[in-house]
Amino acid sequence: MIQDSKEMLASILTLTPQKRAGGGDGDGGGIIKLIRELQEKVPEEIDYHKLRSKLRGNDDPRNVVLLQEVARYAVLVVQLAKQLVQLERGSLGLEVISPELEDTMAALGENRVPSAWGRYYFSLKPLASWFEDLGQRYGFFQNWAALAMRAQPTTPFHYWIGAFTYPTGFTTSLLQRFSRFSRSGAPIDMLTFDFIPVQKEPHELQEHPKDGAYIVKLYLEGASWDPERLCLQQPSVMQLTCPLPVLHFKPI
Repeated sequence: MIQDSKEMLASILTLTPQKRAGGGDGDGGGIIKLIRELQEKVPEEIDYHKLRSKLRGNDDPRNVVLLQEVARYAVLVVQLAKQLVQLERGSLGLEVISPELEDTMAALGENRVPSAWGRYYFSLKPLASWFEDLGQRYGFFQNWAALAMRAQPTTPFHYWIGAFTYPTGFTTSLLQRFSRFSRSGAPIDMLTFDFIPVQKEPHELQEHPKDGAYIVKLYLEGASWDPERLCLQQPSVMQLTCPLPVLHFKPI
């Protein structure tokens, strides 16, 4: 029912006549204000080359994943900054708006994430929530990069796996690290994960696990979590999602 409603509303929006600002409207019908608000929300780009130079020689597989994620997000951040400037200049009549920018502007007017921006990771959020979510995702990697740039490099105590554009790459790096540095020396194709609930809040985690990683911000759909018995249970009425506790992804 939710999906049908979304598709119907999206169809209605496509049939709605698009209002364009007249020549006398100095603020572009409010679109200039929206563009400038979004420009302020574009996160500051992580210095990829400085980070790569700092991590050179560090054989932790997680660092490879960090560099890959920073590189992918950098493409999006640069594109956001560039297109928002072009849209602002185009709305003021200082630059020709291309068909791609016109589609982007139409999406902004409908509070949708433009297709040119949404292809970097999966998200069903509308534009305003998507930008806030992007800031949180990129903020996670900014914090990780800051830890890696210290005189004594370290890693986060817990990881938000939903922030990764390619989460499987991160989980594979945990198995690689275990295979490479553990006493067992087991080949990676013989390893899997045990998922252990941790009865602590994320801010209470002040040390790294011996193997694997603590994962936060996972959700259940179609079930809920019993914190006393540490097991799944039926969800409450009309409860669509339920947060999971911190999980220890432990290679075994």
